[in-house]
Parts: sequence; structure tokens; C-alpha cells
Amino acid sequence: MRVLRTFGLLVVLWQHRSSAFVIQDSEVNVVTRGCKSLESTAPLLRLKKDLFCDYDTGVRPDHYKTVTNVTVKLMPKLMEFNGHDGTLALHSWMAIYWTDLHLTWVPSDYNGVNFIHVKTYEIWVPDISVYNSGDMSHDQNELPITECVVFSSGTVTCVPAVKYISKCNPDFTYWPYDKHKCRITLGSWSYTGEEIDFHLVGNGIHLNGYENNSVWDLKFIDAVKHVKKYKCCPNDTFPKIVYTFALSRHYSISHTSYVTPAVALMLLTLTVFWLDSRSVERMGVASVNFICHLLCIFDLHWQLPYNGVNPPNIMLFYRESLALATFALILTALLRKLQDMSMEAPTWISSTTMFVLSNRAGRFLLQNDEESKTAGEGTGVEENSDVPRSGLRTKESSWRHLAAIVEWLSFFCVILTYIIILITLMPTH
Repeated sequence: MRVLRTFGLLVVLWQHRSSAFVIQDSEVNVVTRGCKSLESTAPLLRLKKDLFCDYDTGVRPDHYKTVTNVTVKLMPKLMEFNGHDGTLALHSWMAIYWTDLHLTWVPSDYNGVNFIHVKTYEIWVPDISVYNSGDMSHDQNELPITECVVFSSGTVTCVPAVKYISKCNPDFTYWPYDKHKCRITLGSWSYTGEEIDFHLVGNGIHLNGYENNSVWDLKFIDAVKHVKKYKCCPNDTFPKIVYTFALSRHYSISHTSYVTPAVALMLLTLTVFWLDSRSVERMGVASVNFICHLLCIFDLHWQLPYNGVNPPNIMLFYRESLALATFALILTALLRKLQDMSMEAPTWISSTTMFVLSNRAGRFLLQNDEESKTAGEGTGVEENSDVPRSGLRTKESSWRHLAAIVEWLSFFCVILTYIIILITLMPTH
């Protein structure tokens, strides 16, 4: 019984406490807060609410049978050219204008408000894409988020900062004096010419804000609108705007680093052929010349961009010059060995050397050879004789005479070879 009484007392106390809470809660004042009515005091807010009440950003501004005219103007700021990828990156502002009939109002109805600022994601914007894009990312197929100005007449003006990356076809044949033409082709990706038509403001570009590149000189050629039809859609047109630029390299550093050494190595190679093959200096200069050619080619390999199947002419020049330097080194070793031979020269060699010594040109070229001088003294009296009498006494010196003749023939042949190489590989512009 005591347990039941105790339980009943607890139930009565709990009900009494709950009723007290209910009484207290009923006495609390409940305040409901709502949005302030700002439309009467903020006409801009009222205007935006009226404009975008039923607005759909995916619907083109005009009737489906009416063309939306989009006017563009490019205002380049910076430029980057990647020779290894063959891409031109143009950092620019793009001024775009069009009329949106869904965004018109009477300024007097909104306290004289003539324009408003909106974001690109709040309104319909043309899907301007780079047709010849060198970077197939999402940024190349739509306008970036920016702020636009909408006027009461429905005219929309947007000036987004864009980075257009286009694929070029560079030709580095005349590196470092190379010049390239790059094009940026802009157009709509999903609309035809019957829905969106593009127009240019003036010449389509404004270069006053452009900052020169330290490597390339950018020249604007023209901006042209093209309208094309495709077999898949014979009744539709596809307009596009093509901007054409000319790029010229600032070649002063490359000229000093690679062209000047090429000329120096050419002269060094000729010096090897001019020196006496019996001298130690010639072998040393020939060896240094060969090593310098290799070092220059190795360094040039890391600097030159790839040019497809046609390597740059400067690399071809170094290749041909390396071949001549190798020839000079090998020839020097052979001539030194030839002049040390003790066996008697064959008759045809002796006859050849005597024939050369029988005329003034031959004696002039071999005048540094004491034996040739001696041989020349015997022929001074009878220049018309077939074989000098001194040639009979110095038949063993024919090897030395032959080496001297080969030296001079090689010298003149290498000069002629370099002239042909320069004429063939020199830039034509």
C-alpha cells in the first residue's frame, strides 16, 4: 500500500509541474518577423524583381525567327606564344553588345533608372567559342563570369576578361628570324547564323592597351567575318570572325648566342685548312673546332622548337659545318701521315706534283715549302717545259708536295661549300 501511495503522489506532482509550464508558455509574447517592404523605397530592387520575374537565361532574347545581332570588339592586353605546342594565348578584354527585348523598361516608372548591373549568369549571353582552340577546356566555349550593364532600351554591354588559346601552324625554318601567322576564329557553338549573327566594331580590335611581349612582336593584320555552309545543314549558315596576327621574334639575343658562334666556327674551320698540316697547331685547332661544334649542337637542340619534318636551317648549318669540321680533323691526320711516308711516290703522283710546280699558281701556293722553292728555281728559266729538272732530283718529296696540293684544294672546296650552304639556308625575308 505504501508503494502505491508513493507512486500516486509522484504522478500528482508531475501533473502540477506540467500545468505550470503550460501557464508560463502561454504568457510569453510571440513576435513574428517578416521581410521589410523595400520596393517602394528602392526602385532598383523593384526593377530587377520585375525584369527577372519570368526571365529564363536559356532562352534567346528575340523571337525564334528574328536574328540576335551580336557586336564584338577585341582589346588585347597580353600575348604568349608557345613554340613547342604551336599555340597563341591572347589575354584580352572582349567588348560584346546585343539587344535583349526581355530586358526593357520605362525609366520614369522606376525613378529615372536608365541602366542596371547584372552578372552574366543572370541573363542570356551568346556562347562565343574558339573554333581553332589549342586548349579544349570549358573556358574556351563560353564567356567567363563578369558584370554586364543593361540599359532601358534592352542593350546589353559586357566586357569580360578572356584568354583565347588558338592553335597555330608555326614554321621555324628560319629560326631565330622566324615569322608566323596566327588566327583566332570566334563563333557560336550551338546557334546558326539565322539565330545569332556577328558584327565588328570598326576594324574589330583596339590595341591601345596592349603591352609588348619581350620575345615576340605582335602585329594585327585584319579581322574578317566569314559565313559558311556545311553539307549537313544546307539551309543554315554559320558565321564566324577570324582575327589574323603576325608574330615576329626579337632575335637579338638568339643572334648573339647562336648565329655569331656559327660564323666563328665557320672561320675556325677554314683556319684549320689554311694551316700547315705538319704543324701541331693545326691538329689542336681542328680538335677544338670539332668539340665546339658538338657543344653548340647539343645546346641548340634544347633551345629549338620542333618543326615537323623540316628542321630549322640553323641546325642544318651546324650539321653541315660539323661534317666539314670532321673532314678537317680526319684530313689533318691523314696528311700528317702522308708526309711522313719514306717510300717513293708512284709516277702518277710525281707527274702531278711536277705539273703543278711548273706554273706560277702552283709555285705561289707551295712557296712556303722549301723544297718547292728549290724546285721552283729550276723552273724559273723554262716555264714552258713539261717537267722541271728539279723534279727529277726531288722525287722523294712528291708526298709532301701532294699533301700541300690537297691542303689548298680542300681549303678552296670548303670555302665554296660554305658559300653554297649560306646561299641555300639564309632567310629569304
